[in-house]
Amino acid sequence: MHVRYTTLTGEPYAPPYGDIHHRTETLRGISDPSLGLDWSPRKDWLFGIGTTLPAGHIVPDPIVLGREGKTHEHIQFGSGTFEPRLAAQWANTSLFARVEAKLSLYENRNGYRAPTTFTWSAGPSFHAGSVAITPSIDGQYQTLGRWSGVVDEGSGFEDGGLRLQASLPFRGLTLSPGIYHQLWSHGFDAQTFRQKTTWSLSVMRMF
Repeated sequence: MHVRYTTLTGEPYAPPYGDIHHRTETLRGISDPSLGLDWSPRKDWLFGIGTTLPAGHIVPDPIVLGREGKTHEHIQFGSGTFEPRLAAQWANTSLFARVEAKLSLYENRNGYRAPTTFTWSAGPSFHAGSVAITPSIDGQYQTLGRWSGVVDEGSGFEDGGLRLQASLPFRGLTLSPGIYHQLWSHGFDAQTFRQKTTWSLSVMRMF
């Protein structure tokens, strides 16, 4: 994260409280892993249920620390809670659609309640031998997160874009390279979040 403070006319500005709020920094860590179970009652339907596991790093309440003039961090790698996950997917040889919800039900020990997040994806599917290619439109809707009832800055938004992903078998694994380009974004607190074109690679092994 790179932070630069300026005046309304664009001149450099050093806030009197220093860098206790936002500062240029690089954060590294592991996010909350998830555990899930998928069930397919018929060939074209798949249902999933699971939960995240609260293993990611969490931080003390930044709103309280900010009011006290103390250095704090707004970015967390985890929620500090178990968040149930529900998913449903329909697919045939040429089309697919998927919806997923990650539910936030309670606060963690620091008073943080993560936002609930809904994601969806739909598009055609093409096959070239053992390789599957799936262009899709992806969307995401996130509710507001809160610290002891106070809205967490930067939470609450909706966005979406185009994704192109391929899946190919390789020595018992499934490799899925992909690229995502954001088309729209809207924050509930009038902030606009822009995500650059993103490349990804997932590796899956079925047992």
